[in-house]
Amino acid sequence: MTLLVRGPAGPTLTDAGRRVLAYVHSQRALEDELLGELQPSARALRGEIRVVGPSSIVPAMVLPALSALVREHPQVQLEARTAGPDTMADLLRRGAVDFIVTDDATEDPTLVTVPVGMEELVMIESLRPGPTDLYLDSNVADRTTAWFFAEQPARARPRRYRRSFLQNEAGILLGVELGLGRAVKPRQTIPAGSPVRILDDFRPVKKPFHLRYRAQRFYSRLHHLALDVLTTSIRAGLAAALGAKRR
Repeated sequence: MTLLVRGPAGPTLTDAGRRVLAYVHSQRALEDELLGELQPSARALRGEIRVVGPSSIVPAMVLPALSALVREHPQVQLEARTAGPDTMADLLRRGAVDFIVTDDATEDPTLVTVPVGMEELVMIESLRPGPTDLYLDSNVADRTTAWFFAEQPARARPRRYRRSFLQNEAGILLGVELGLGRAVKPRQTIPAGSPVRILDDFRPVKKPFHLRYRAQRFYSRLHHLALDVLTTSIRAGLAAALGAKRR
């Protein structure tokens, strides 16, 4: 039985390898749950929660909700970080994380997909003078600006534009505030009082987001609890952003 194959990009799991990995994770979850039940407090949970998502969602919606869970169950180890869509999907399939928050809902029988709401993107610029032909993305592979323009009427699309790159949503917002250029931003990442304005020349565009995790026969109590906490928090955060009245 072949569990992994080596390719130009490195070793990858075969279908059999992914099934073995899912089994190992199930067994580990069972062991963690049993150890938790043997603790003086039978309600104590132990194990790990590993979540990866975009920088527009993880800091504001994932981390606060899971931090409350970890404070209640100190034997739970938390890992929350940000990554791009392709990286997230690979991490999940390899079993390197437990959940991803993504706008990618490509059908995959090995994954469970839970819709968590819509993220609304708008175009912003600084209140101070700045270039109107320069747009900020996170890196050269980030297609957010190009995708946003493709969703606009032809009259609103610039024929040419320049780009600069500022790592993540926080860096992009700071760049706009400093007058480095314009940017497409998720509405919930624009804090009240930020010295920027939303440009009415571009129509807002909504993008669906999903919480995804591996399909398997058994899930621990910790997994079920984390799933409920994440789903509730992200849905509430995205709904609040859509309902907020921006300037």
